[in-house]
Formats: sequence, structure tokens, C-alpha cells
Amino acid sequence: MAPFRLVAAALLAAVVAASAAADDIPPGIAAELERLQVEIDELKNAARTASPKQPDDRKPTIQVSGQAQGDQIYFSQDPESRAVLGDLQDGAQFRRLRIGARGRIWSQLEYALGVDFALANQPSYLDNYIEAHDLPWLQNVRVGHYFEPFSLERVTQNRNNTFMERSLVDTFAPARNMGIMTYGNTENELATWAIGTFRTNSDNTGNDTFDSGQALTMRGTWLPWWDEASDGRYYLHLGAAYSYRATSEDRVRFRNTPELRKSQPIGYPTANPGTPPFAPIFVDTGFIPAKNFQLFDPEFALILGPLSLQSEYAFAIVDQIDGPNLFFNGYMAQVSWFLTGEHRPYDRRQGIHTRMKVNDEFIRTKKGLRGIATGLGAWEIAARYSNIVLNDENIRGNNLTDYTIGLNWYLNPYTRMKFNYVHAFLQDIRPDAGNSLTDGFGMRFDYDF
Repeated sequence: MAPFRLVAAALLAAVVAASAAADDIPPGIAAELERLQVEIDELKNAARTASPKQPDDRKPTIQVSGQAQGDQIYFSQDPESRAVLGDLQDGAQFRRLRIGARGRIWSQLEYALGVDFALANQPSYLDNYIEAHDLPWLQNVRVGHYFEPFSLERVTQNRNNTFMERSLVDTFAPARNMGIMTYGNTENELATWAIGTFRTNSDNTGNDTFDSGQALTMRGTWLPWWDEASDGRYYLHLGAAYSYRATSEDRVRFRNTPELRKSQPIGYPTANPGTPPFAPIFVDTGFIPAKNFQLFDPEFALILGPLSLQSEYAFAIVDQIDGPNLFFNGYMAQVSWFLTGEHRPYDRRQGIHTRMKVNDEFIRTKKGLRGIATGLGAWEIAARYSNIVLNDENIRGNNLTDYTIGLNWYLNPYTRMKFNYVHAFLQDIRPDAGNSLTDGFGMRFDYDF
């Protein structure tokens, strides 16, 4: 119909042109010409504002992502700390330097690729998997290399955690491993579940060169309270995780640093001579002969607007070969407050904390009365107490308590600066050691896209 109208308009225009010389346009033709001109203008505007062609769900999509974290770390030690741990070296390093991609293949398949270049000597693989969505009963199935479903701190992305490093409880959380997992949530999105089987000890490139066997890991969460009126500004999270794991090479080891990480030079006393730079190890069970072990982790988080409370308790039961069963445990409790009024958002479909929204971004694209307007960003203060005990029966892995204070400045949802002070109290039960105090000061500039 539109082409006919355009042809009619062209003919009328010719009539007008012919009549213009005689200055004699019939009134009926002039009215029809004006009406057609209005209709032609409407058709042109509709063509300009028409929605673009819808994407083909069968074609792969890609979204490139990246993250960089630059740290500056300083240590202060008492004489006992220097005697036991050596002279800890200050310095700067990239904690994370990552590039990745995500997208869809067809409508129900999603993929992730990621590599971190901050690890010494070689790149390490991050989330590298493919998963299917909207399946009957199972909901979602993921296959590849990724974090096992264990611990709120661990499965929450590092950029969305409060402190520079996860707490001492993370000693018991499995890292990324090769496996297959199914996960989902209830229809009202108040509860989630995840269960999967994984290789017990995949390395940083996803390889498992030893017969390490399999692990069965599961996690469930529940929101007893979710304030719909405020869109989740107030909520209570409860969760628990469990993992049954065969050991690698019939042995298991638990060890960790204080809640700041700084690589130490080759030959550092707590690293093997000749090994790559290593973070200072404060607690370490050494290798324990065992066929299997179990991990447990209850978790809690309460968000009251700008006030956030979070806690976890994790423990391990090790079936020691030719020895008694062993029990190790750790716990943490933290509190934080947004001075600028923000709160910690929550992903109800995965049961984790998600990216924070900044009320007044430090650099805004919106123009004010005098040009580009700037804001305060978001400011958060936080404190955490955590403890880990790796002593039981014939194993002496020591007892470490960390007191951490943090100040965070979120310039916008994708850019952060963090300042942490860690007071680490080590109870070393070796006869020639004793107790020691180590203070750590950390600063981080962190951005992602």
C-alpha cells in the first residue's frame, strides 16, 4: 500500500507543478496532496524508528571480559615472627590479571573461557566450561573447569567480596576442578541447590596427572527473609555445603597464609628451595597419609540496608591411614557498613553476593549545571575475625588468628580501591617457636569489564 501512496504523491506533485505555473491548484487536489504528505512523513518516521532485526539465537555470541588487581603489601614483624617465618619481603604484584569471554551457542547453551596471567611461570585456567539451561528436572548442567559449589565466600566472585582476600575458612574450600554439576533454584527463588562430581585435585590448567579419584560436592541455600518492598535491601541468607573427597596420591594437605598474599623470593624458608615465588605460609599440616576426607561448611549472612553481617564455619574430617581420624576447623565473622547508604546485592538464582550498585558514582557521565558532575562513590568500612586450627592428634599444623580492618572505595560498580590492615597472631606449638605477631598492610586497585 505504501508504494502506491508514494506513486500517487508523485503524480499529484506533477499536477501541482503543472498547475503552479497557472497559479491554479484545484482545492480538492491540494487537500489530498496535503493529506498524502502527512502520511508519507509518518511512513518515513516509522522506518527510522523501526526495531532492528532480531538476533538469530542459533548463532554464537561473545562478550569479552577482563580484570586487573594491583597490590602493594607491607609487613611488620616482632622478633618471634622473624625467627619462625623469616624476613617477609614487602613489595608490589599483580594479584589477578585476567582475560575471559562468555556467550551463548544456540539458545540454551552457554560457555565461559578464562585465563589468569598473574600466577608465576605459567597462565592458570579460570572458568572454562559449557552449560545447558532450562532442562527438565535438572534445570542447569555445567561441564568443565570451575569452582565447586562450596562456601559463600568461595563461590562469590572475588570482586564482590568485602576484603582483599578471603578468610582463613577458605583453607577448606575446594578450588576450581574438572567436573560436572547440576544446579537450580525453586520457583519463588528463595532457595537454591547444586550438586556435582569433580576430580579431587585438578591443577591450575585443569589437568589431573595422578589417579586422584573423584569428589562429590553439594551446596544448598535458603532465604528465610527477603524484603520484596525494598527489592532485597534487607534479607537473611542461610546455607550449607558438604564434600566427600578421595585424596590425590593417598595424601592430603591443608595450609594457608594470613589474609594478605605477597609472593616471596625463591628459597624463602616456608617454600621449598628452588621453587617459584611463594606466599608466606603460616599454618601447614604437611602431607597426611589418607584415602579420603570430608568437608563441611554452614554459612550465614544478614543484610540490613547498609549494615552487613556474615559468618562461616568450616571443618574437615580426615580418615588417616594407620592413624586416628583427624579434625581441623576454622571460622570467621565479619561486619561492614556502607557510609554512603549502599547495600550488598544478592543473586537469588545462585545464592551468592553479586555486583554492588553505587548511588553516586565518582565520575558520572551525566552533565550537571557546570559540566561533568562528580560524586563521592561508595565508601565502606569493615572488620573481620577469623581463626583456623590445624592441630589434632599427631598433626601439628599450628593455630592462626587474624584480625582484619578494611576501608573500601567503590568509584563505580566496576572500579574499586581497597585498604586492609591484618593483625596475625600465630600460635606455633613447636618447642623452639612459640607465639608471634605479624602485621600486614595492603592496598589494591581493582577494575574489571
